[in-house]
Amino acid sequence: MRRELDNKVAYASFESASDFRKHKEKVIASVYNTDEIVLRVKNGDGANWIQKDNSCECICVLDKFHRNKKITECISDKNLAENLRELLLENRFDEILECIEAYANSVENEREKAKLQDLYSYYLENKEALAGYYDRGIKIPPTREPGVIHHARLGSMEGNVFTIIGNRMKGRRACWSVAGGNKLAALLCKHYSVSHSGEAGSFAVDCNTNAPLSAAKAPKTDGKGYVTRNISIPSGLKWLKQLSICKPFSDLNF
Repeated sequence: MRRELDNKVAYASFESASDFRKHKEKVIASVYNTDEIVLRVKNGDGANWIQKDNSCECICVLDKFHRNKKITECISDKNLAENLRELLLENRFDEILECIEAYANSVENEREKAKLQDLYSYYLENKEALAGYYDRGIKIPPTREPGVIHHARLGSMEGNVFTIIGNRMKGRRACWSVAGGNKLAALLCKHYSVSHSGEAGSFAVDCNTNAPLSAAKAPKTDGKGYVTRNISIPSGLKWLKQLSICKPFSDLNF
């Protein structure tokens, strides 16, 4: 069953981790009264800039998608991979580390050994975040409308990353400039965020840093948002060279 997050607020940008955290907190504070927040849960993929943020007092949880994906990337033995997934599901994290370490010590192939050591380090560094918040015995505050609004599972994070940012900005292998990427990211987040009144998010998005241009004066690449590149055409493809020098219809005189 598909459903939307209640009062969803999104923020995305191309900037340093410290600036991202600062601006993210401002966006949250513009919508919510942060003094009344009882519990915060941070879901991430294990990256240090996400998991090692000491300024945020919250529960850190390693996203289950990335937690399981790491096994697929590092383990070629299907039986071992299945056993590790079962141990993860049962929250037997000490046994997982022991199993990976023992198998790494028995492997002779250096490449396979390196992957096992990478998996071991990944789980060891994120050991405290391996268990979900429901599995930790933590008291979860009720929703503002119990029985109507339910707590979302952390798997919703990956879906929202794709819906808000990935689907629009990562398609067609587009390469974005920092300025263009930031402006589009801000618009997408504003579009998908909802305030308590049920209207579109109210935080500011500055997309008019330049004076507007008329259609005649606008550059050919204006509005693309991504970086264009010149492509050389092999000398053998004469027909393609002829095609490339054709004028656009807008420049032809009739």
